[in-house]
Amino acid sequence: IETVLSLRLIFHLPLRQTEGFVTSIFQLMKLKLPVPDHTTLSRRGRTIRPKISVQQPNNKPLHIIVDSTGLSIHGEGPWSSGKKKRRGWRKLHISIDSEGRIRSTCLSKWYTQDGQRVPHLLQQIKEPIDSFKGDRGYDLGSVYNHVLGHSPNAEIVIHPRSNAVISDKGKWTHRDKHVQKILDDGVHKWRRESGYYQQSKVENAFYRYKTIIGKKLRARTEESREVETILGCQILNRFLELGRCESKLVA
Repeated sequence: IETVLSLRLIFHLPLRQTEGFVTSIFQLMKLKLPVPDHTTLSRRGRTIRPKISVQQPNNKPLHIIVDSTGLSIHGEGPWSSGKKKRRGWRKLHISIDSEGRIRSTCLSKWYTQDGQRVPHLLQQIKEPIDSFKGDRGYDLGSVYNHVLGHSPNAEIVIHPRSNAVISDKGKWTHRDKHVQKILDDGVHKWRRESGYYQQSKVENAFYRYKTIIGKKLRARTEESREVETILGCQILNRFLELGRCESKLVA
C-alpha cells in the first residue's frame, strides 16, 4: 500500500489511474500479484502508519534545523481563508539534518504556532542533538525547554524577535547570549558567526517538496493527509540518497 501510494505522489496520479498504472507495471514484469483497487487505497491510506527512518553515522554530530510551510487542500482553492467550516490549507512542519535529510515531520491546522509542534518533531528523533536552529517563530521559552530536555548539551540557535531583551532571571541563558551578541555587533554579524544561515537548507527542502510532490494535499481526511506528507518526505529522502554524489579526498 505504501509503495502504491508513493507512486501516486511521485507521478501526481488520481487513485484510479494509480491502480491502472501499477497493473500495467505488473503485466510488463509478468508478475501475477493482486493490485489494490482505488477504494482499498483510499481506505488504507487513513490507517497505515509510515515512519521516517534515517540512520545517523556513528560519532557524527546531529545538527537539526526546523521550519514550517503551508500546503493548500485539494479542491478548496489556493489559500482559502474565508468564514468556512474547514479552512483551505494546513501547515507542514519538518526537521532536517545538516545533510538535508528530513528527520521528522508533522501536520497541523493553519492557526498552530510553529513552536507548539517542536515536541512532536523531537519525539521522532532518537539520537542526541548537537545543535538546534530555527527562525523567530520558535523564539519561545517552551522550545528551549523541550530541546534541552531532549539533549541537555545541545547548542540552540534561534533568531530572537525584534523586540527581544536580556532576561532578568540572573542566568546567562542561550537566548541571552544571542540577544547580547546582536546588541553588541549587529544582527548580520550574529547570523554569520552563529551559523543561522544554515536555515536556508530547510527552505531548500520545502522547495524540493513543493516542486516534486506538489503544493496541494490530495487526501480528503486529516489522517490521510498526515500519511501523505510522511510518504512525501520519505520520497525526498530516497531521491537525495540516490542523487547525492560520494566525494573522496585524493592525496
